[in-house]
Amino acid sequence: MAVTINDVALKAGVSKSTISCYLNGRFESMSLETRERIAAVIAEMEFRPNALARSLKQKRTHTIAAIVANILNPFSTSVIRGAEDCCKQAGMNLILCNADDDPAKEKEYVEMLLSKQVDGLIINTTGFNNHYIKDVSIHTPVVLIDRKVPEIQCDTVAVNSSAGSHLAVDHLRKLGHQNITMFTLPYKGISPREERVEGFRKALSLHGLSFHLDALIETEAAEDVLVSHLDRLMKQVGRPSAIFGANNLMTMAVIKAAKQLRLVIPDDIAVIGFDDWEWAPLMEPPVTVVAQPTYAMGEKAAATLLKRIKSGRLNKKPVLIVYEPELVPRKSCGEGGR
Repeated sequence: MAVTINDVALKAGVSKSTISCYLNGRFESMSLETRERIAAVIAEMEFRPNALARSLKQKRTHTIAAIVANILNPFSTSVIRGAEDCCKQAGMNLILCNADDDPAKEKEYVEMLLSKQVDGLIINTTGFNNHYIKDVSIHTPVVLIDRKVPEIQCDTVAVNSSAGSHLAVDHLRKLGHQNITMFTLPYKGISPREERVEGFRKALSLHGLSFHLDALIETEAAEDVLVSHLDRLMKQVGRPSAIFGANNLMTMAVIKAAKQLRLVIPDDIAVIGFDDWEWAPLMEPPVTVVAQPTYAMGEKAAATLLKRIKSGRLNKKPVLIVYEPELVPRKSCGEGGR
């Protein structure tokens, strides 16, 4: 026979309402001794609260969801780890969905999650469902991460992407590089990519470098495509001495392409990337990057969402939280001599 909240209250010698307060994390008027006694009784009796009944009573599911654009991107996994740890500490559940850079899949996930009555959403949006997400944010708390979408009036956690491009170009110039090419995924309508491209343009201008036709390569990160682009560039007169990858997937693809072409990094071509990842310092040579505080961004996104859920004030002015990137110099740009 299932153990009930009444059974726990009777054995712990407290009221049913005290047990309810304990289960909902309301410890303000509860002594430490009482909390420890209730915890011991719950463990001894193997009591499991009825989540469905609790949700119906409180009109909350104690669940939030995160939709990432691409789970294969190490940026996404680090962000989600931060969000998950924050949720766990707050006693919340986290559902993870991978949109796979597919706007239709992203919208299907949002619809499914709303039908399950999640308390809020963290979205690293593809950028093609802005009008729909705007409508959703009117009645469901939403936090955008790594995306700035002015028409969606919701809280946003991002990084200063333009400053990151400046850090990359400044570092390359200090090392003597003058002909720099940036490789980026299609960037129109994706705020961090747009900011990185614009920051790259401005940084070149500040250093007196021209933004010529091959200074920016907009492409998918497929290895064969990158091999073709890199092979063409390296056969030109005035070929680039350095490549700037606009995110870690692009940087990894550029390095693979360079190795396939038997180019030596950094002797033949220097490489710097936007985003750090676990294997970057272990590669040969270790990869210089502009790092984002991804774990902190995920943690802050979840904390911001939970605060919004708790307050219940969706009409309150949204907040924009912007983190600063950091240059992590290693060896792939010719640090220590080329």
